[in-house]
Amino acid sequence: MGYWLFFNSFERGRDALLAKNYTEALRLLEPWAKGGMAPAQTLLGIMYERGDGVQRDKAIAADYYRKAAEQRFAPAQVALGVLYSSGDGVPRDDKLAAEWYRKAAMQGSPEGQNNLGYMYEVGSGVAQYYDLAVYWYRKAAEQGFGPAQANIGQLYLEGKGVPKDDTIAFEWLNKAAVQEVAGAQTNVGYLYLMGQGVKQDDAAALSWFNKAAALGEPVAQRNLGLMYYRGRGVEQSNSRAAEWLKKASDNGDEPAKKAMEEMAGAGIISGT
Repeated sequence: MGYWLFFNSFERGRDALLAKNYTEALRLLEPWAKGGMAPAQTLLGIMYERGDGVQRDKAIAADYYRKAAEQRFAPAQVALGVLYSSGDGVPRDDKLAAEWYRKAAMQGSPEGQNNLGYMYEVGSGVAQYYDLAVYWYRKAAEQGFGPAQANIGQLYLEGKGVPKDDTIAFEWLNKAAVQEVAGAQTNVGYLYLMGQGVKQDDAAALSWFNKAAALGEPVAQRNLGLMYYRGRGVEQSNSRAAEWLKKASDNGDEPAKKAMEEMAGAGIISGT
């Protein structure tokens, strides 16, 4: 009974972390982490990476992740890979990142599979190989992992590693979109707008652009602005067009910024 009472302290520490009671989480999780428990080490790594209740220190986070990763704990392997990909807390090393993603992927981690697929797609830390990108994205996508569904859908749109197929692209992107993957929502909106892989539907396009725009996705914000400017699926409104284009521009979307400059130059909207 003593063991189970002690183990319960880990669960209470995990729950405290979820409740953002960081002082209690640290008190309960640290003994487990120091004792070598991989899930506790991973949670402490998260706390140090984010600065939750402790001074933010990604080097300490990496150390905790490594301890857990070396015990074959897949979430820690992914987290350590992400640090190597970004060079946070460790020297940037795309090859090591790919190695850790692979270890997690081989254990069935959808996050590891998706990240490894991305490495193959862009040729980071591994040779660029679209077929393997598709392979790993599919493994994660078939587990219902939204980002991987978005990624494999994008490859079908572009015909990379698979024959170009807008219908299959729409199917995967739609699966991701309903999970609130903003980029997928934008792409689904675009496919409805253009009638690619699905029946053309301005109202559906507008709906998906609105969902993505609310999540801060700049391309969706730009597309909303253009729909208002052209009066497509909505009542034409230069003011609403300018509103959405400005949001997209403020989020770094250069085509939106250019569109605003052209509209201002033509006297359609006031200069900003």
